[in-house]
Amino acid sequence: MFFAIAALAVLLVWKIGAPIARFGGALMVVSSLVFIVAGDPIGPRLVVLVAGVALWLAGHFLAAYKARCWRSRLAENLVVHTPLRYIDPVNGGECRQNRREARSEAAEPEREPSDEARRPRVDHFAEWERELDSDSAPAPVQPRRPANRPTARARSARPSRGVVYGKRAAKLAATVATRTVPGARIARSALRFLR
Repeated sequence: MFFAIAALAVLLVWKIGAPIARFGGALMVVSSLVFIVAGDPIGPRLVVLVAGVALWLAGHFLAAYKARCWRSRLAENLVVHTPLRYIDPVNGGECRQNRREARSEAAEPEREPSDEARRPRVDHFAEWERELDSDSAPAPVQPRRPANRPTARARSARPSRGVVYGKRAAKLAATVATRTVPGARIARSALRFLR
């Protein structure tokens, strides 16, 4: 009976332990910080804070062992840049490379040209000139050869105007926010450190 209960507990931890540990750890950290800010004594809440961080990290370790990839950059950077790297369940380079490839594929998926784009274009002006030049019946329409246009892969090497202007607008908004919102400069520095 004991072994059946232990096996069930191990199965539950393996299946649903990682998300529950991550959520529970994050909830413990946030609640302890809120209570510290509200005026509770720091000593007991610090214990809850450290326990929450440990539970959150344990959840990420379990998820990393299962998926062979980190679910959070914060957890990955915490492990890679500390002595925890010796027990890292994931080879960090592989995971980062997979993330970069997935991001580039998601940014611009390859599209097939539509039926209108496949149809040869008719130069109506050239047809009209031919009709004016010849007194006889109009010559049959010769489809114009498509100009040497860059393929979809050649175009995807360069970002579109929308992407460029979107990035510029996001940078401008981030700069304005960091100058006007108190504490945003510190958060931005922390985010840059984690990247």
